[in-house]
Amino acid sequence: MLDKFDHRCAVVGAKLPEILIASHIVPWKQSNEDERLDVENGILLSPNYDALFDKHLISFDDDGHIIISALLNSETIRTLGIDSDATIEVTEGMKPYLLRHRETLR
Repeated sequence: MLDKFDHRCAVVGAKLPEILIASHIVPWKQSNEDERLDVENGILLSPNYDALFDKHLISFDDDGHIIISALLNSETIRTLGIDSDATIEVTEGMKPYLLRHRETLR
């Protein structure tokens, strides 16, 4: 996972592997064995983005644009340092996983 994202957060590009979190796009418990091991079902994120992604409060569309849950107000977004215009590079292999993730966006 680190190599796929060049040891950088997929969103902000921070290159500090010590704090980055390799996260499944479709959670482990909802994935079959192949999906659990598929590098395309993963994303490398900095802590705030990872926490929001894991709680389905943010996701990304097929073009990589961030989608922010309506449950997050502008003050919270700003305080957490979330860029509402953020984009990530999405591979074809990530798209089906991101679709499933978006289906559970809160």
